Order: sequence, then structure tokens, then C-alpha cells
Amino acid sequence: MERSRVAVIIEDEENVRDLIAVVFRQAGFLTHTAPDGGAGVDLVRQHDPMVVTIDVEMADMDGFEAARQIRTFSDGYIVMLTGRGDEADAMMGLDNGADDYILKPFRPRELRSRINALLRRPRWQEGPASAPQGVASGNGGRRSIGRLEHNGLVLDVRTRKVHVDGEPVELNPLEFDLLHTLMESTWVRRTTADLAQKLRAAHYETGEPVSRREERAVDLLVSSLREKLGDTGRTPRWLRSEPGGYSLVV
Repeated sequence: MERSRVAVIIEDEENVRDLIAVVFRQAGFLTHTAPDGGAGVDLVRQHDPMVVTIDVEMADMDGFEAARQIRTFSDGYIVMLTGRGDEADAMMGLDNGADDYILKPFRPRELRSRINALLRRPRWQEGPASAPQGVASGNGGRRSIGRLEHNGLVLDVRTRKVHVDGEPVELNPLEFDLLHTLMESTWVRRTTADLAQKLRAAHYETGEPVSRREERAVDLLVSSLREKLGDTGRTPRWLRSEPGGYSLVV
């Protein structure tokens, strides 16, 4: 059964909160709003929304912590809204469970387009949000619910198994964690340095500098992963090379 179009908006600026609510209602969503992180987490737990927007800079609890808490029990889409434009902040949001990152000020049309794009992305298999079967993903502590599917590729977080068009694919732990990170990030480009830090379980914003040797190791790991997935054609089916990194083909 299709999930109800419910959105929770966590934003401490009333005018911005009202604007976001209007955008969601115009898109056919039932909206619930909260002025701070704690109240927002409670609303998500209560209403099991399809989409959650979170302001990064709030007084009681910053948006990164709110996203981290929400991701432990919800598989709804999370969009971070912030005036910060630093790539490290964007990666920190993604590492804490966010699906997208939008800079303020934004136009309502932009927000609407990004929401529509989210709903077209590969997503978790739906299950009861009140009783998630999540386990630590091993790539920064984010908890995952169920499994990820995209274009015939299935990654099961609990069993750490991967299937392509129904056939099992044997991956080593590093290959699995790399694929997991890219599938979570969807179209967002992850740099080779970021992926190297993820694979050695370091935090993006505080990890030791990544050496060129480690970045080269990521490139080799991607090549091995493509070979095992059968994704070596001229037009990639899943893994896209980007300037300085990689992303999922969406």
C-alpha cells in the first residue's frame, strides 16, 4: 500500500516554516510543523511522515542531531535546510541520515522540484516504522531500515547480501560498505576522499587527511565493484564516475 503523503516541517523561523508548509500542501501533503528539534522528532515518531524538512541551526537541538535521532526509527526522506554552503556540512547532514541539502534562501519552486525528485529516488522497502529491524551500517553509525533497491540491484542491510536481477553477488566487506554509502547518497556525488574516510570509519569533518594512496584504493575498489556487479558497459547501470568522485545512476 502506498504511504500517505504526510510531511513534518522542523523550522524555528515562523515565516520560513509557514512557506514550507504551503509548498507541501500545494503538492498534496498533510503537514505538521514544529519550532524546534525535540518537538519535531516527537512529531515524526507520531505521524510517520513520507518527508521531513529540518533546519540545521536551531537552539535546542541542531538539525544534524535531529536527523540522526529520526533516522534510528524512520525511513522517511529527510531534507536539510540551511544557510551554510560548506561541503563538509552537506556531507555531515548526509552522514546523519539526510537525503538532500537545500541552501537558504530558496524559491518555493526549487523546494517543490527537489521534493518531487526525492519521491522518484530508490527507497527503503516499506515496513512498520514503529518496529524497525535496523542495524548499524558500518559507515559512520547511521542505522538503516530493511533494504535498498534500485534498477534490479538489491542491498540487504541486515544480512549484508547483494543481489543483481535476483542473482547473488559476493562482495567483500569494503565493497559492500562502499556500495551501501553510494546507494544511500543516491545522486549526490561522494568524493574519493570522503569515501576513503567512510571506509575507515572516520568522521568527515574531523578525520585525518586522506592520502592519495587511499583515494587510489577507492578507485580500485569501485573498479572491482563494477566488475562484480557486471556494470562495466559504456553506459553505467548503477555507478557513475563524477569529477573527483562517484554517485549512483538515478
